[in-house]
Amino acid sequence: MFTVTFFNDANSFYEQAHHLWEGAETRNNLILGLSLRLMSDLHAYGEANPLLALVKDENGEIGASALMTPPFALIVQSEPLNKPALETLADALIVSGRRLPGANGVEEASDCFAEIWQEKTGQQARRIVNTRAYELRQVISIDYPSGGMKIAEEADAQTAANMHNAMIDEVILGPRRLGTAESELESIRQKRTFFWVNEGEVVSLTIANRPQIKGICVSGVYTPPHHRGKGYARALVAEVSKELLARGYEFTNLFTDLSNPTSNKIYQEVGYRPVCDYHQYEFVELIPIRGLT
Repeated sequence: MFTVTFFNDANSFYEQAHHLWEGAETRNNLILGLSLRLMSDLHAYGEANPLLALVKDENGEIGASALMTPPFALIVQSEPLNKPALETLADALIVSGRRLPGANGVEEASDCFAEIWQEKTGQQARRIVNTRAYELRQVISIDYPSGGMKIAEEADAQTAANMHNAMIDEVILGPRRLGTAESELESIRQKRTFFWVNEGEVVSLTIANRPQIKGICVSGVYTPPHHRGKGYARALVAEVSKELLARGYEFTNLFTDLSNPTSNKIYQEVGYRPVCDYHQYEFVELIPIRGLT
């Protein structure tokens, strides 16, 4: 028998659940990093209140945890996989009237929950993104292209926003939140936005976000199409990873889209090693075919 507890307080949610995630930070970096961010700002990812839920058995043991920052997909975590706990979670969400845009998480949990949700709601669970989580503890030496890394400054906020939005338009499926010069300032002030600059021109971008306990995630890697094939992204990720390790993080992690073999190759060349795969689903209403009931 399982019961679901929903939380309004991110601190209470984290305090009860962090032991589930902290032993495998890269594997759990989404739910862990987001939880830590919500503790400092409950609306860091939008005006809507986040969904925070734990599924416990009669002994108080947690069988599953979940987090959602609308309008983005529900992140589900259950290790070892506990299907009854995920079924109880789905039932509680349905009874509470929650409409989910989708689900994301380590493949075993996300696949299981997506199947459960489809069976219980009649919605189609459609997998839209397959990603791989990587971890790096030491950077491998590589050959560098011309130019060098620059830590972005406040005057660079619009440039960062423009490149960030170009990346979103090109690669992001599902809900998205475009950046503005103002929204980029927080990362810039924390010295977590990085450029590769060649001959005075910004040719590649990445940011560091979702600090965990011992690690931090490298994300938003983007090179405009006319600058690709020159090694800028690989060099930038290598230098950013060195910088973050020098700041005291034990490791860095990142996600790659498995449909992009180039990114999976270049990150391994600088020292990233695969940890697990994530599957992201979107939930869509089935449209009846005219004439059929």
